Amino acid sequence: MTPLISPDDHATLWALIAAGTALAIWLEQTYRWAARLSGPVIALLIAMVLTNTRVMPPASAAYDFVGDWLVPLAIPLLLFRANLREIVRTGGRVFLIFHLSALGTLLGVALAYWLLRGSIESAALIPAAGMMAASYIGGGVNFMALKSSYNVPENVAGPLIVADNFVMAGMFVAMLALAASRFFRARYPHPHSQEADSAAAGNLAAAHWQRKGIGLLDVAKSFAFAFAVVALAGLLGKLLRSLFGDTTSSGGLVQMLEILCTNKFVLLTLVTLLAATLFAKPLARINGPEELGAYLLLIFLFTLGLPADLLSVLTQAPLFFVFCGIIALVNLGFTLAAGKLLRLNLEELLVAVNANLGGAPSAAAMAISAGWPRLVLPGILVGIWGYVVGTPLGIMVVELLNR
Repeated sequence: MTPLISPDDHATLWALIAAGTALAIWLEQTYRWAARLSGPVIALLIAMVLTNTRVMPPASAAYDFVGDWLVPLAIPLLLFRANLREIVRTGGRVFLIFHLSALGTLLGVALAYWLLRGSIESAALIPAAGMMAASYIGGGVNFMALKSSYNVPENVAGPLIVADNFVMAGMFVAMLALAASRFFRARYPHPHSQEADSAAAGNLAAAHWQRKGIGLLDVAKSFAFAFAVVALAGLLGKLLRSLFGDTTSSGGLVQMLEILCTNKFVLLTLVTLLAATLFAKPLARINGPEELGAYLLLIFLFTLGLPADLLSVLTQAPLFFVFCGIIALVNLGFTLAAGKLLRLNLEELLVAVNANLGGAPSAAAMAISAGWPRLVLPGILVGIWGYVVGTPLGIMVVELLNR
């Protein structure tokens, strides 16, 4: 069937993309059920409905702008506060636990790959392993980085991102239940839960999500920083490619090193991390980059749902649900087991797992919902650190599995 809106009608398509993204944000911030489902999941579902009912076309040149420009710009905006000194200093024990949980993600990817390698074709399973390693250590922006780096087809990326987000939504609810469980509280130290007050948590949430004072100059500075990072990363990539030359005959570690060092998303992350650390004080005075970056990321997630054929999702997503579920459960189980041996706090373990699986916003939302105000900032900071390390680790997973 011919879609109602022509693929060449770029203005109307972008009007629907913007409206659908706004609707997802409004629903998430207005209704409790939508908040638990999460904005990214809602954006994906809205997009899938629009294309599978033939209102919007599954492919259009209008969508290319998102991958070419909006996602690269979203990375420096989301990493605007990635001051490495602050992450290590303020993240404290949560920063160390985060790496323990990241190891849990990698173990989960290895187990999921081994269990499902006979059920999912290698051409789909290997990039899926890399994308989920990147996503369940970082977030959606890392998922997109792997998708673009390896030109993963939409019939793999679409069902996988749906499974990814639904599993994460379920894990969010499950971890809040674990935090309140008498069984787990009896076996782990839980000082933050003992201090928690539900009324205070509600006030904290209202304060955390209140509107910020953002001026025109803040927007100008935010985008100037983002465009400068994209330009510097591009120049650095050209320089490194000329230095490496042709390494196809070298193979092994040398070729993997070249892929890592010349990948544009890795370079974007590296340049942003250096800039955010070196210029932390002037950047701290700028309001709004996180909101701008999150908006661009939601637009990307909306467009990622557009090519997702519902039949393909229904037939392939069950296996991807199992794939993502194995990774998430191994991450949680490994982190809790290691935390038990090391006598770590239950709340810090759960926030670290959430920062891996869902990223900075999800970790902060969990700390707020549970009434752990002292873990909100560490959760955000280690979630940002996940954006930094997620892409290179995902690339390493793909390269190792391809050998």
